[in-house]
Amino acid sequence: MHAQTAPRTRGPLRPAEAAAAAVFGSLTAVLTVITGFVPVGVAQVLVALPIAFLAAAGRVRSVVAATVASGVVALIAAGPFAVATVFVLAAVGALVGFADRRWGKSAVFVIFAGAVPIGLLLAAGVIGLLLLFEQTRVLLLDALASSMRGTVRAFEAAGAGDDFVRTFEQTIDLMVRLWWVWIGSAVVVGIVGTALLCFGIFRLVSMRSTWSTQSAEWPAGARSGEPNPLPVALRLVTYRYPGASVDALSDIDLTIGPGEFVAVVGRNGSGKSTLARILAGLEPTAGLVDRPGPVGLGQPGGTVTVFQHPESQVLGRTVEEDLRWGIDDVDAEAVLARVGLAGMEDRPTEDLSGGQLQRLALAGALARRPSLLIADEITAMVDAASRSALIDLLAEVAREGTTVVLVTHLDDEAAAADRVVHLAGGRIVAAPAAEPRPAPVVAAAPTFPQPVLELRDVTYTYADRTPWAHTALGDVTLTVCRGEGVLVVGANGSGKSTLAWIMAGLYRPTRGSCLLQDTPTADLRGDVGFVFQQARLQLQRPTVAKEISEVAGLPHTDRHYVAAVLHRVGLGPDLVDRPIDRLSGGEMRRVALAAQLARTPRVLILDEPLAGLDVPGRRELVSILAHLRAVDHVTIVVISHDLHGMEEVCSRTVVLEAGRIVDQIGVVTT
Repeated sequence: MHAQTAPRTRGPLRPAEAAAAAVFGSLTAVLTVITGFVPVGVAQVLVALPIAFLAAAGRVRSVVAATVASGVVALIAAGPFAVATVFVLAAVGALVGFADRRWGKSAVFVIFAGAVPIGLLLAAGVIGLLLLFEQTRVLLLDALASSMRGTVRAFEAAGAGDDFVRTFEQTIDLMVRLWWVWIGSAVVVGIVGTALLCFGIFRLVSMRSTWSTQSAEWPAGARSGEPNPLPVALRLVTYRYPGASVDALSDIDLTIGPGEFVAVVGRNGSGKSTLARILAGLEPTAGLVDRPGPVGLGQPGGTVTVFQHPESQVLGRTVEEDLRWGIDDVDAEAVLARVGLAGMEDRPTEDLSGGQLQRLALAGALARRPSLLIADEITAMVDAASRSALIDLLAEVAREGTTVVLVTHLDDEAAAADRVVHLAGGRIVAAPAAEPRPAPVVAAAPTFPQPVLELRDVTYTYADRTPWAHTALGDVTLTVCRGEGVLVVGANGSGKSTLAWIMAGLYRPTRGSCLLQDTPTADLRGDVGFVFQQARLQLQRPTVAKEISEVAGLPHTDRHYVAAVLHRVGLGPDLVDRPIDRLSGGEMRRVALAAQLARTPRVLILDEPLAGLDVPGRRELVSILAHLRAVDHVTIVVISHDLHGMEEVCSRTVVLEAGRIVDQIGVVTT
């Protein structure tokens, strides 16, 4: 039985801790290499900051893991001196982080409880090395003395008195004799100064961040002993996220047994993903989670999760390397064939489409032969055929004895499950009545077509001129007219997203040209708006107001202007000051759209805009896009595998297959 427990402070690194150590360790290594080329010594303090943030929220072993990992990378990239820099500045960063968390945020403690002992140890090490390598010490001191005597001669030539020259000469001789005193002191003062500067920067940054106040969310019982997650019973389970004013889940009573296929259905924001996290081991705020043994998250025979955005789960350089990550015994060919990736073992993961990445993430989950498989909106980024195949595969896995929990907002996907759990407002509710679908209004083609965006014989090859070269687009020719709506469709891997990035100017064609009124799109800024598949990736500011104001290029945050832009995408003024991380997925997508519209682009490109939205959210977004095109005459290009409702926005459909246009429906004659 595993009820709510205190956060664990002992034992091996948890998955979240290992991930944090990897990220901050990598950042430390990168900063070490970069600052090695910067002549300004104060830049070195940046190396300590990632470790400081890790120490502020993590355990000592997390800091040690990150330091060792960054030291290895630094050794390979920049040599032994970079390793020494990493270890010294990591110690300073750890001191700053622990001081912030445990020592009352006092700079005095930073100096006397940590920096001075670290400085003394480092000074002793430097002096010991200079004693050991006598010739190096003599050469160093001779060079220093010669330099200082040259300075004395310059002062003497400028008319300095004999007393001044004699005192300077005596000082040089004293420094040579007592070299260990001033070198040791300089090291200690340098470490103390670095610690204070790092502490000051850390405090300024931490005031704008919640990282140092966060705690790991995975429970102790999920990681010790042999996995035994089923059956799992939730009794009056409630969960509220830190800082939230309402519960994400309330009074959940649910039992899931071995071999079941359970679908969890609800609108965006209903609590589906939070329930999935509880089943995966997240401790509830209140209530009881009862299971016979550890949840075994990520362990063979335990619990595995596959998320809507697979990029966060793909770690390997190639498909097979990623599949084998953390697993000793797996038939890679058989598992990949089962998820539709046969023959792609050596394919670089960076060349995979969103749907292929999703299949790879599922393959990695199946390779662990789990007892419980949690699939959270895994069909959001795949085409209709792939979606059906994935649901069939999940049903097959359930028949083989693995319990499958499918989180979805689509009733047709839920129909394949043995049991459906409906959520609304964080509570389990009865199945709602089906809503009638209104008849679509078909979008009209432009009356007077004027070409605005032209692609001429565009070819794009990833990793061009390398052994890993992969051509995603070949000889694509396409013209988009002013005020037109164009829908680009195709199976996963057909080149849709690559085409979108070229149109937006983020990729430059390997061959051919992509022109916006005779200017390459890659040379333009702001003329083509682009909303990513994952809208969160392009929302870089802390609040909605700052995001829209800065993307629009305003000199300051204009709340009235932001409210007006939000109104264009169906959002109210109450979101103006909302933190980005407090937005729902649908709200993030519309804020990203609003930010792009604030730049008044001539062409607006949206990559999978309906992915992950429930039916009301999809209808609202389609209505917004149709209004933008019909009333504001915005030229819109939609990249999507989801066709429902797109006829209201797009009057032409372009079909891609294997990187080439194979069909066009509703072609505009110019």
